[in-house]
Amino acid sequence: MDGSASTDTSIPSPIFLFQTVDALGQLQYDVASIETSGEIDRSRLNLPLSLSSLLPSPLTSAPAPPSPSEADSDGDEPLLSGTGEVSKDCEEDVLVNWAQVLRSWTGARPRALVHLVRVGVPEALRGEVWLRLAGIDQNDKLMDTYRTLISKDCSFENVIQRDIARTFPAHDFFREAGGLGQDSLLRMARAYAVYDQEVGYCQGLSFLAASLLLHMPEEQAFCLLVRLMYGYGLRDLYKDGFEALYMRLHQLDRLIEEHLPDLRTHFHELGVETHMFASQWFLTVFTARFPLPLVYHILDVFLLQGIDTLFQVALALLYRSRKELVQHDFEGVLKYFRVTLPKKCRAEESSRQIVKIACSYKVKRLPKYQQEYEKFVKESAEKEKINVEMERLKMIISQLQQDKEILETQLNEAQNKVEEAQKDAEHHALVAHDYKEICARLDRQLHQFQDCIKECMNCSLKLAQKENKEADPEPKDEEKEEATNDTEASLKQRVRDLELELAQVKLAHVQAQCSNQELSHQLNAALNEMQAAMNQKQSVAPWLVRTLELFSKGSILESAQNRPSFQTYLPNSNPEQAQLHRQGSLHGQGTSNAQPSLDRRVSEPYSPDVVRRKKDLNTKRNSMLVDSNVAKETKELNRRSHHDVSTLKKLSTG
Repeated sequence: MDGSASTDTSIPSPIFLFQTVDALGQLQYDVASIETSGEIDRSRLNLPLSLSSLLPSPLTSAPAPPSPSEADSDGDEPLLSGTGEVSKDCEEDVLVNWAQVLRSWTGARPRALVHLVRVGVPEALRGEVWLRLAGIDQNDKLMDTYRTLISKDCSFENVIQRDIARTFPAHDFFREAGGLGQDSLLRMARAYAVYDQEVGYCQGLSFLAASLLLHMPEEQAFCLLVRLMYGYGLRDLYKDGFEALYMRLHQLDRLIEEHLPDLRTHFHELGVETHMFASQWFLTVFTARFPLPLVYHILDVFLLQGIDTLFQVALALLYRSRKELVQHDFEGVLKYFRVTLPKKCRAEESSRQIVKIACSYKVKRLPKYQQEYEKFVKESAEKEKINVEMERLKMIISQLQQDKEILETQLNEAQNKVEEAQKDAEHHALVAHDYKEICARLDRQLHQFQDCIKECMNCSLKLAQKENKEADPEPKDEEKEEATNDTEASLKQRVRDLELELAQVKLAHVQAQCSNQELSHQLNAALNEMQAAMNQKQSVAPWLVRTLELFSKGSILESAQNRPSFQTYLPNSNPEQAQLHRQGSLHGQGTSNAQPSLDRRVSEPYSPDVVRRKKDLNTKRNSMLVDSNVAKETKELNRRSHHDVSTLKKLSTG
């Protein structure tokens, strides 16, 4: 080497090389320096904002190294986000390889790029490489849009303010409240919330944005964030109630079952589900919990491969921790993911091993698992729809059952009312039939009475004329008419009295017959009993029977004399006449024979049973005697009525 150095200005690369010529005349290149595109292309990007010029370069400013207490702490406190020191040292051969790749990277990605990215992008090149991996190294239009968005109001201002204070508190650039880092992050989060109206701002976006701000100006960081959200599918994880996130978690669960079946079985036994630890991993691309060396390396591979990197890194983390995880219970597993696992990834060597393991996993079955999830969701939706419909039908059935019970109760009440109404209708029909019969009978009687009255009126008229002729040969017409009316009225009154008397007599006669028949039966029964008793008691002499008969006759006569006849109940009857009638009715009977019987004295004693039967016989015989008198009086009344009617007929015919 001759020691001469020259700058190759023809190479469009941020890497400055020394060109030397060896003894054989061959050119050799040595790396002189490396600068980011944010520093060398500031004028080309035309970024007049003062905040961009104040942003420190990753080459000139690095995060402060953690204190020994933080680095060596293995307590129960989780690792703060933004923890970790990223070394800016890089081996010479790595820089040479990157220089060759960057020179050949004019269109499609070079083949050597994949291996270099998986090994890790040098910290000094990350900003430029990330932009070129995302394909937005030239996007002036979106940068102009960003300058407009930061001046607009945002409805998520309060939420963003609270989230900014919790983003990378372990890093000096974001530690100071109101400092340059937090202000840049605030503007970037607000701009994206205004830019993406559908998603707005979701918790976790600030960690990804902060990781980008540590490697490039905020305008470029905003463009890269938009590219990650729209081009790499991260935006879908936040939409539709995190439906895409659930699908990704299902895919991860199936991958764990495929590659780590023992760990999957242990999680299933404990009830640990993937969303309990992997939701934050996927939403923040592992930027919220893990140290910065691993975060940057994951972003390198993510920008290279896309969404599959999330599953590969998750499998790698679980694979490295499987022995510890199977020894913990439910609470221990969750604590391990929250505290222990991030602390085990603080070293850069651990980060490289994790990414190496992650890249070794094949996740070609993700489309199949996606179809399974979509089928499962569809079936679940159908089942949910069926369950909702079943619940609705159950409620309807319950309501219908209640309505049925109410209707059955009402039906029973209605049937009871109908039965009562039918009974009332039948009763009313019977009453109406009886009334009709009574009315018909009364009509017949009325016609008979009217016919009789008509005949009687003719008779009374003729009788009155005859009497008037005898008393006054030439009576006046008015007097004749008045006499006729008086006679007719008196005859009508007489007929009514006779009819009433006849009805009462018939009623008394019927009652007497009924009573007489009943007493006859009782008398025969008593005589039979008495005869049987007399046959049993041979000591009773025949003269006792005759004495009882005489005593009974005397009692009957005495009762008949004091018992009122039916004429005492007739209207306009005189008590004295009724008494005379009773005396006349009993006249002619052998009282002379009864008196000696009453005066007789039985010298022999009577038993109580015999005395009681004697009293019963006397009572029955007295009743029979009264009934006989009533019958006689009825016949006499009928005879008198017949005689009166005959007299009226004779008068009418005369």
